[in-house]
Amino acid sequence: MSKAQKTRQKIIDTAQNMLYETGLSKFRIDELVGQLGITRQTFYRYFKSKDELIKFIIIEHGKALSHEVFGELVRQELPFRDFLAEGVIYSVEIISSDNKLGKIIGDDLQLAISLMISNFTSMEEELYPIVEPFVLDAQAKKVVKPDVTTQDIMRWVFRSFLSEMLLSSLDPIDKRRAYLKKMMVPAICIEE
Repeated sequence: MSKAQKTRQKIIDTAQNMLYETGLSKFRIDELVGQLGITRQTFYRYFKSKDELIKFIIIEHGKALSHEVFGELVRQELPFRDFLAEGVIYSVEIISSDNKLGKIIGDDLQLAISLMISNFTSMEEELYPIVEPFVLDAQAKKVVKPDVTTQDIMRWVFRSFLSEMLLSSLDPIDKRRAYLKKMMVPAICIEE
């Protein structure tokens, strides 16, 4: 690893730890560069802005979360219809129970959701290769409506995920699961 790569990784690691401690709303570049012992100019060589750094960290967490969720749901061998709803429920449950990720997102949920929405296209590009094989399999099994694309599914799941993040405390998990199956799954899947 080159010196530049080490510096970039140190910025990411330190920022991530600071985010775990302070959350999104209290994270400051001045504190980050002070803790690292670097100048703002050095920081800006690696990231154009604070938002770019946070976006990178959130995308990396999103990819890790997706791998964890997909791994668990594949292990359970769920049918695709259940896979969709359970993926949303399980993702929010992980975030709620993970002190680090929960701190980043939960500290200022509106800010976190705003960042996720404004960076959705980047996140979608990163997550597409993870999602595509499952959609292709579901399409081959004729579970997914013929005109529904992987991108359509990702956007439905993303919308459902955001709603679940905002509203998960209002209803018990079984009611939320039933709602997702009633609202999201019929938009994507062929009726049984």
